[in-house]
Order: sequence, then C-alpha cells, then structure tokens
Amino acid sequence: MKTTWQCSKALWEDVVLKVNRAVVYVDDPCAELLHWQGGMARLLEAGAVDVREFSSFEKADPNQKKAVFIVSSMLRDSVTRDVLKDVVEQSNFQYVVVISTVSSNVLAFDRTGSAEVDDKHDFDEIEDLLLQWMGNMNYTAEIFHIPLFTADICPGLFVTPAFSQVFPLLETDVQHVQLQYNTAHKVKGDKASFTSLSEIECQYLPKALQVTFKRLACCFHALLSDLGVREDLYSMGHTSRLLATEIENYPPAKIRRKNVSNRASVILIDRTLDLASPAGHQLDTLLDKITSVLPSLPRHNADVMVDMTPLCSIVKDAKNVIVPGSLASGSFSSQPIHLQNLVFGKHKANQDVVTAEQIDTTLSLFKGNYAAIESHLDTLQVAMATSQALKHQDTSRHDNLLSTEKNLVQLVGDDSSAGGLSHILTLLKGQLQLPANQRSHSLDDVLMVLTFLYSLSGGDCGDEELEVQDQLVEAILAEKSDLPPVIHSIVGDAVSGSIVRDLLEDVWSKLEAVGTARDDLKNFQSILEPSTAISPASMKPLLKTIVEQIFSPDKPELVDLEFKSSGLKDFLKSGFGLFMNVSKPGPSDHPLLLVFVVGGVTATEVKQVRDVVDKMKLDKQVVIGSTKLLRGTDVLQSIFCQNNVDPDAVM
Repeated sequence: MKTTWQCSKALWEDVVLKVNRAVVYVDDPCAELLHWQGGMARLLEAGAVDVREFSSFEKADPNQKKAVFIVSSMLRDSVTRDVLKDVVEQSNFQYVVVISTVSSNVLAFDRTGSAEVDDKHDFDEIEDLLLQWMGNMNYTAEIFHIPLFTADICPGLFVTPAFSQVFPLLETDVQHVQLQYNTAHKVKGDKASFTSLSEIECQYLPKALQVTFKRLACCFHALLSDLGVREDLYSMGHTSRLLATEIENYPPAKIRRKNVSNRASVILIDRTLDLASPAGHQLDTLLDKITSVLPSLPRHNADVMVDMTPLCSIVKDAKNVIVPGSLASGSFSSQPIHLQNLVFGKHKANQDVVTAEQIDTTLSLFKGNYAAIESHLDTLQVAMATSQALKHQDTSRHDNLLSTEKNLVQLVGDDSSAGGLSHILTLLKGQLQLPANQRSHSLDDVLMVLTFLYSLSGGDCGDEELEVQDQLVEAILAEKSDLPPVIHSIVGDAVSGSIVRDLLEDVWSKLEAVGTARDDLKNFQSILEPSTAISPASMKPLLKTIVEQIFSPDKPELVDLEFKSSGLKDFLKSGFGLFMNVSKPGPSDHPLLLVFVVGGVTATEVKQVRDVVDKMKLDKQVVIGSTKLLRGTDVLQSIFCQNNVDPDAVM
C-alpha cells in the first residue's frame, strides 16, 4: 500500500509535467504543499522560467507566453477569477493552464446546489474566459483537476494547508447557524429552529461552509483513491459527523468503493473534544518546542523561520540579508525522514542547556563552509532550530505555565478541592500586583490557562467566574495600550469597562461551550484520571485514549465512534444479514487506521499515539492527519477570534 507522501509525490509529478517554459503562479495553500514536496526548485528543475505569487499585482515579462496557475480556491470565487483576469490581461500569454485542486463535482454543487451534478460547465466557462482575457480565441486554455491535498511532515503525520482554518463548531455557534439559515431562506418562508449542534445537518450551514466541507470530502476521496482503499468511516464530534456524511455521500466515492478491495479504517475527530492537550504546555517533542517559540514561516501554518546567519561569514545586518531556513526538506526524490526524531524521539527537558551548547559547538564547524552546508542542509537547519528553541527566552514562561497547569490537574482531580478558578483568581491577583515587565503570565497566557481548565474539567471549575472576569477587566483596561495579540483581537480598541465586560461575557460563553463539548460522549466523557490514595490526578489525552481503546484486547464497545457505511446497510437490507453472522465493524479491523483531527493536532499527541502502537506491538499502520499543526495560540485564535460558521465573513 502506498504512503500519503507517495500519493502527494505522484500528484506533483503530474503538475510538473505542465510547467515547462511557463511562468508559474501558486496560491498560499498550494505553495505550502509544494514547500513540503521539494519547494520551488522542483518547478524550476522541470523547466519553469519563474515562480510567482498568485496575486493581481503580478504580471509576466512581454516575452513570456505560457502561464500555469496552481490554485486551491474555488474557480467560481470572484476573487480567484479577478486574480486570473488581472494577471492574464496584464501579460502577453498565448497558452494558459489552470490546475485546480477542486473537482468539477464541487464546482457544480456551488453553482446548482445539487451534489449529484457533475458536468464540465465551470471548467469550460473558465477556459472561454481565459481566451477572452488573452485577447485571441485561437490561443490555448486548459484546466486540470489535480487534488493536491497533503503535506507530510514526517512518515505517519500529514497536514492539509488548504483547510487550516476549518475548526469544529461549538454550542455557541448554534444560534449563528440558525440566524444565517433563516436570513438566507427568508424569501422562501423556510424557517429553522435548533437547540443544539446535534440537530444541525449540512444543508442548514451557510453555503460557504457547505462548499468547504464538500471540498474536503473531494480531497479525502482522492487520497483514499490514491491509497487504493475502501474505507470504514467513523466520526466523533458534531462537525466530524457532518464531514463524514459528506465523504460517505460524495458521488465519485461511491464508485471507488465498488472497484477496490483493500480496506482501511478512517476516523474523523473534533479538536474541540480535547482542547486541554493543545492548550497545555506538556511539550513531549522537540517539534512542539520549536514551533511554540520560533516565528512561523510567513503565510505557512506548519513550518518556522530558522535563523541561519550563525553559519554565514556575513556579520553586519546578516538577518536582513540571509533568507531564513526552515524545517522542510529540499529533497523530493525520496521521503525525507529528518524530522522523525523531532516528533518521535525521546526528549528530556533537564538536558536542554547542555544539548544546546553541544549543538552550537558542532554547528560552528560548518561556519563559512558553504559546500558542506549545502550537502547537509536539512540536518543543519533542524539542528539550528533545535538550538534556538532550547535557548529561547520563552522557555521559562512555558515552564511557569506548565507548573500552573499541573496544579490545575490536581485541583480538578481532587473532589475535595474548591475548583480551578480559585487558583486562577489567586494567580491573576498576584500578577496584577507586579509591573507588566515582571509578570510571568501575559493576559493571553491567562486565557490559555482558562481554556485548558474548562476543557479539562468539563466546565466544572468553581464559583469564581465573576471575580475572575472583574480581574480581567481591570487588567485589560490597565494594559489597553499594550495588549497581547489574542486579547487585543477580542477587545479591539474598547475603552470602557462595560464594553470590555460585554466582550468577556462572550468569551465566557465560549469557554463554557468548550467545557460541555464532551457532554454527549459515553466512553470518552472525561480526559482526567482522578487522584487516588496512591496516585495523583493525571490527564488522559483524548487521541491517545481513543487509540488505546480501539486496539484494547478487551475490545470494548466504542459507542462514541459513530460508524458510517452504506455498504453494510445495503447488505443488511438485502436480507443476507438474517442468515449470516454479521458483526459490527470496528476500527481495528483493517491494516491501515487513518485518524484525522478536524481543527489541528500537536506533535506531542502524534508521539503519544505512536508510543501506544509501539507498546502494543501492533501489526497495523496508524497514520495521523489534521487540518494543521497546532500551536497554543492557534487554539485561542480559532475559538475566540475566528468565525467558524461562515468562512467568508470577517469578525
């Protein structure tokens, strides 16, 4: 069976066949995918004359006659069309190729509202428009669907940049969905009323979110098709349930399932069912430590900027001259494995300082030796990133947050305690008595700890909510000229206590929704192991616990994993189920288990799953995928600052 990296490699091989003698324009998600499949050099080696941003501000040189556009957005989208139009009209192209990651089936749904329509109308229409924009209907315009989807960080872990903003809905989104639906259907007199997320089906969502889910279903079908498997599909969480329904009902997928014999289990899981794991600071992998402190590569979600100037001879203003390094490999002939140790290797925090010094000593041997640097670039970039992360000034702040989180675990796990909010209240009061530059926790840190607490406890945090809110209002007003990014995004330029309090009430309603996210679960309602007479309380990370239960020799009935498979239903309806011993499928039945977390995953969670697989000595392949590689601040942005109901709206 092929790996996800091999599937991605084959798709990019189809792309590079189109780029010879062309100016190539790439949008951000596709650029990030390319970044993890050899980078721009791959296109240049295939004969591309230039690689540029997909932007209206770009145009080709007069002598450049061929263009290739690689885009992940909807071709029917007005912004996408405007960019295509602007670039083509400003250039002298005679041959234009558009490579779209979105299928004609999804485009047809966007146009007609029907999932069953699959015509080439939209591709044909864009081809005609391209010819008009080139100014000669005898020139050539072609559109190809190539489902570029996964960026493999290392074997067993992939992310999907085009869907990095997809995040599960919370109960606080129910009224928003209802309002959007009733407003959009007011003319028809169609009115809906919902009391919980469990009542919402895909057709009630805003059109833009429906299209996003269908795009994701399209890409999932393409991945499973390339892997050559027919899936047993499971979901946990309300948003994952909707996505699983879209994948199950995607018309081309029904045909695929009839034509392949290899089997796989696919589980979709809502990130919101466990936000304590990504909001916490128990960083068991070097990759999480690196991504938590080093700045992100601009317009990328998974990679970071690595300062490589210490290896260069240039000293003055070196950072303004030398392009930053990154973690991705420049190789595309075989799957890079240089990040495996960052994800799966054992990491001991008490060795950080010594290790950083040893790394720096070794790195110094390469300074100015550019031939050696080029030969070992992947390893050197990882080593430099590791050194810089271990020495980063935020390390002590993260240690303080981890200490706070450990205290909260014990408080919540002890039935006799007053609850976690009393601890946070004491923390806040203590911090506010200190000058801003002497505080160990920023206001964003406090919000992170609150998110950790509400997810961990299931919302049972104590009775001090109003007191904590009062302290936060006081702190926000005192620091309003220098607020940290997330708090500033929430409150904006609000200047009065009453406005800030209203905004914080909205924050608290979302925190409470985070706390109740697992209320509908039976097997996995708690992510906390309470304290006993002989052991302290401890966290039970959801992803790890799910995999443990799936492969448990006791084979418990996992009612929280909702199973979707039209094949089994058809078999039972046929009557054969009356005469044969038909057992309910389980996610451990097949050689491949693909777990996809909707809303992001951390490297620590991936390592925890791998440790379970290794400990049980399983003969199964377990692959973890997600919409993005998570940092703690990503969690806050997704919950408190992002409109997860309507992707086209701006908060």
